[in-house]
Amino acid sequence: MNTLNYGKRRIEYTVKRTERTTVGISVYPDCRVEVVAPLQASDGAIEKKVKRRLKWISRQQRGFESYYPKPSPREYVSGESWLYQGRQYRLKVIETNGPRVVALRRPQLAVETPDKSDKKAIKTAVEKWYRKRAEERFVIRYRKCSETIQDYGIEVPPMRIQKMEKRWGSFTPSGQILLNPELVKAPTECIDYVILHELCHAKFRKHDANFYKLLNRVVPDWLRLKSKLEHLLI
Repeated sequence: MNTLNYGKRRIEYTVKRTERTTVGISVYPDCRVEVVAPLQASDGAIEKKVKRRLKWISRQQRGFESYYPKPSPREYVSGESWLYQGRQYRLKVIETNGPRVVALRRPQLAVETPDKSDKKAIKTAVEKWYRKRAEERFVIRYRKCSETIQDYGIEVPPMRIQKMEKRWGSFTPSGQILLNPELVKAPTECIDYVILHELCHAKFRKHDANFYKLLNRVVPDWLRLKSKLEHLLI
């Protein structure tokens, strides 16, 4: 792993050597930087090339970082504001003698629990409720988005749900699409955007011109939806 500093940002990058004539630099959604260089290129020449592109690399990384979920601190007490499918609900913690239950009772997200002081148990119950809703919702939206993407000759890969700290979705090297259960808190149009974004990666792995050309055709207003996600206070 190689490291360079750009202002206060520490930029790490890996170098891969292949049979090519120029140095190429790629920045991936997880902010990973990969440099592909000719076999005969010296370490100094590669570093010089990367230094010249540090401003661009930093800009790409900041763009990807703004796409990530932004979790806010939670105390799991009555009155907290929680999102579900783009709408705000007030958490209502109710102490009961029965089992722990989480239910949406508009305008509240109600949690019935035998012990209101057990924040860890309440947190676990709420997270399980969101994951269950995500499983139900994502299956429906994934099916719908798959129908859309098939018009572009793309074979639909399998999908699964996985908690990710810094990503709404991901297209894995093995050809799977991962969706963050936190995404169920977003409006349907934003869920569809993330799914379609990742489905476009089934054809073009990198965020290059071909990828964005396809994304613009599939989701013409993707910039609006991306901005909406960036301002979503999860």
